Amino acid sequence: MVTFQGGQVERLSEEIEREHEIRNLKETVTALREALEKQKAGTAEEVALAVAETQNEVRDLKGTIAEMRDELERRKAAGEEAVQKVVAQAAEENRQLQSSVQALRDQLEKEKARQSEVEQLMRRTHRGETAELEKTILRIRAEMEAGRGKK
Repeated sequence: MVTFQGGQVERLSEEIEREHEIRNLKETVTALREALEKQKAGTAEEVALAVAETQNEVRDLKGTIAEMRDELERRKAAGEEAVQKVVAQAAEENRQLQSSVQALRDQLEKEKARQSEVEQLMRRTHRGETAELEKTILRIRAEMEAGRGKK
């Protein structure tokens, strides 16, 4: 059996107490490291989740933007198509109106020509009738003079 003297027991007790304190400190450091690692892992997981959420939101926004861009293009194309349709209809209506105007002009010219022919015919008829009446007047005058001359 080992025997210790009074001062040695005290030093030994202090040394045991220091070793016990060192062991406690090492355990505390280990516990703090583990807690820090867990916190880092939790933070990394939260960051990863936040990044994934942000990426999903960005993807959704890009999809929405693409849909809106497509809709805008469709509306623009529809507007251009409507304008072209209106322009084509106006051009067709213009062509029809010009055709109608030309037909009316042609009809008016034909009517003027017919009217001119009717007027010429009436003048000829009038001249002919006038000439016939003048001949009749001359003949009757001649007959009347001849009838006076016999009396």
